[in-house]
Amino acid sequence: MSLAVRGACARNAPRSSPTAQGFAEKAVRLVLEVADRRRPVDQLRAVAEPMVLAAIRTMLTQNLVPGSGLGSATLTRVRVTPDDAGAAEVFACYQRGPRTLALAGRVEFAKDRWRLVALRLF
Repeated sequence: MSLAVRGACARNAPRSSPTAQGFAEKAVRLVLEVADRRRPVDQLRAVAEPMVLAAIRTMLTQNLVPGSGLGSATLTRVRVTPDDAGAAEVFACYQRGPRTLALAGRVEFAKDRWRLVALRLF
């Protein structure tokens, strides 16, 4: 790829908001701690919408947390891509034992705060 093309791509790449990035990292860490049963689900109320809480409760009660038998989850990377004004897509990788797993979600800014409005663990 030529330098001119590479430079043009880099300038046009959307940048994530520092506040969205910080919120996403905090929310993902909290989700993983809840998935590991190190924190109660209700502690997610401050960062997540009720539908997300219900989905996490279902995963926990039905033992559907990916790789839960492999040990504690360790967050390795969080990426945030702005979607539109006041919203962003979140992608994160985490380790459980020897396996690398992923999660995806969406955060939205409303009423002067960020909220986790969608979540999927893989």
